[in-house]
Amino acid sequence: MRIFFRYMVAGFLLSIFCCSIRAADQTIALKAARMFDGKSNALIQNGVVIVQGNKIVDAGSNLQIPSGVEVIDLGEATLSPGFMDAHTHLTADFSGNYNERRLQQLDLNVSEQAIRATAFARATVEAGFTTVRDLGSRFVASHEFVDVALRNSINKGIIVGPRMLVATKGIGGTGGHFDPTRLRPRFPAACFHSLMRWIRPN
Repeated sequence: MRIFFRYMVAGFLLSIFCCSIRAADQTIALKAARMFDGKSNALIQNGVVIVQGNKIVDAGSNLQIPSGVEVIDLGEATLSPGFMDAHTHLTADFSGNYNERRLQQLDLNVSEQAIRATAFARATVEAGFTTVRDLGSRFVASHEFVDVALRNSINKGIIVGPRMLVATKGIGGTGGHFDPTRLRPRFPAACFHSLMRWIRPN
């Protein structure tokens, strides 16, 4: 658990620096006791990561640190590459009671939801996720694409968040969570039982 926590702390710090630093000429050196580079199962000792602007330009063990750069020593932490989440909906909070949340959405202004989404984006990158694929943001009585606005604001350095690949409109089945009518498909009983008999043996 302590090792996992160290990964998360280091991933958080690394992701914050990579996503919020925008000056093209600013260089920072991150140092830590260990580093996971994703190339092997073993941890590298005396890890060093060189960050220039919003890009990692070098990473390794006992790297030569250029003179004049800011050095941040994280001590006993473990540096780790940023995580990627391929299925997110950063524009909404899906915790809590589903029915209550659906009722609250009827009274929620899309502008307020956009402001809330900035907190969700920051929480995601602070958890160590530097890239996410956002698979749809749908709002009751609104055609605004909050996910696009969130992505653009992050890219411009206005707010802190992960790199976002956005889908705008989600794809779902009839009666599914992306169907605003919530209508369930209707099948004659005979068709349903025939379908189930075919599915079970296959």
